[in-house]
Amino acid sequence: MRYLLDVLLVMMLIFEMTFFYLPPVLHEAVGVALLLPILWHLVLNRRYVSSLGRGRWNGPRGVRFALNVLLASACLVTVISGCLTSSVLFADIVPFSLRSNPSLYQLHATAAHYFLVLAGLHLGWHLPAWWQRWLHAAGITARPLPARMLLLGLGGLLGAGGIYAAQQDLLIERLQGAHVFMAPALSYSGAGYALAQVGIIIVFAEIGWLLSLWKGARLK
Repeated sequence: MRYLLDVLLVMMLIFEMTFFYLPPVLHEAVGVALLLPILWHLVLNRRYVSSLGRGRWNGPRGVRFALNVLLASACLVTVISGCLTSSVLFADIVPFSLRSNPSLYQLHATAAHYFLVLAGLHLGWHLPAWWQRWLHAAGITARPLPARMLLLGLGGLLGAGGIYAAQQDLLIERLQGAHVFMAPALSYSGAGYALAQVGIIIVFAEIGWLLSLWKGARLK
């Protein structure tokens, strides 16, 4: 159940990142609906929150905590700015002078891309646990060298594809808060643009996985 919820969160986030191709009402409705699995994810991981005041803190634990705080902050800013710039669901509640503010639109777009990047890092941090569960479910107990090399090569290809996708979507400029009128990735179809967002998540998930290998990273 926990892992299905995480998959649902990633799929909904990728769907939301294709807002250029979505009717505004659908983008806003899915954005509001995204809060439900996020809250449920927090409920399922409440033990982590309660453990923050216990145990010894080290570098990896501090990095994990910082990533979680940044992810929660990016999510919160994205949701709040999205509500304030709503053109459909909250149009009758938010004053026009506020929801037509271009700075709020830019804040929403920038926060959403930080949300995407940090979600990838967060996913990658927990990837070893996911991987072990998948292997156990498949009944795989041994991992021969050829299989490891194949996975390493596949990871390298996916990472390269993710870097290319980030370049095509001008991710660096977006994270810097630049107003991107047109990126090469926007010439893709809706499905192609969604795949570009998947590539971005994958490359940052790989970075998060590398961080998780830090000595003691998985200790509370």
